Amino acid sequence: MNNPPFVLDDISDLHESAQVEFKLAAGRDGQGQLPEDIWATYSSFANTLGGEIILGVREDQGQFTIEGIANPLPVLEHFWEILDDPSQTSHNILALSDVQLIEILNKKLIRIRVPEAPEHLKPIFIGGDAYTGTYFRVGDADMHASRRQVTQLMRRAHHCNKLLKGR
Repeated sequence: MNNPPFVLDDISDLHESAQVEFKLAAGRDGQGQLPEDIWATYSSFANTLGGEIILGVREDQGQFTIEGIANPLPVLEHFWEILDDPSQTSHNILALSDVQLIEILNKKLIRIRVPEAPEHLKPIFIGGDAYTGTYFRVGDADMHASRRQVTQLMRRAHHCNKLLKGR
């Protein structure tokens, strides 16, 4: 399945939403670094309706500007390393085509399309504990899931897994 092209018709129209999150990803040296809070967003999109994370965009008091990432390849490598490490993320639900290096206004950005996780894999969480590392997307924010919400997701996943095995 091909991703739809990423189009920014009007730079001044950039805004975050329930399914779009911008992160700077500049790092201390300005060359590029994976933001630590990307994982809460990965979890929240996977557990809700999916969404897109765009790295290389600065937010200042609700205004967004495209900064780009000077050296995006190490950022991409680090992203895949963490995503594939089960001690850091419960499941990698991304295909290679879900992560793209794009260029806008001669600046390199990273576009990450996070699909909604299949029910049998939920909750998608960060760290080793579902109860402390599960997030949902509420408006344009990543919110910690309650114990009750995590338990409900686990029950649904268990039920789905039983159905899948019963086939």
